[in-house]
Amino acid sequence: MPLRAELYCFFCGHGCGDVLVPTRGRKPTPEQLRVAYAAVAESIAPAWDEAGQPACPRCGGQLFLERYGQEAAPRRPERLRRAS
Repeated sequence: MPLRAELYCFFCGHGCGDVLVPTRGRKPTPEQLRVAYAAVAESIAPAWDEAGQPACPRCGGQLFLERYGQEAAPRRPERLRRAS
């Protein structure tokens, strides 16, 4: 099940936009985040160094994974029963 995740900067608070990460784990790995952010616009996407750590595109600061969680699949609408 895909996870919805977003990276934020410790220093300036810049959010890099949320992405869907296909994973079976509870938390996305840095490699999975890098692949997911490859499709995001360059102006908001994190910059990645040789060690595989993301950096803020605005100030170059450290990023952290603020929010992540399972993306719920949309449910089919159930038929409502008429109250008698």
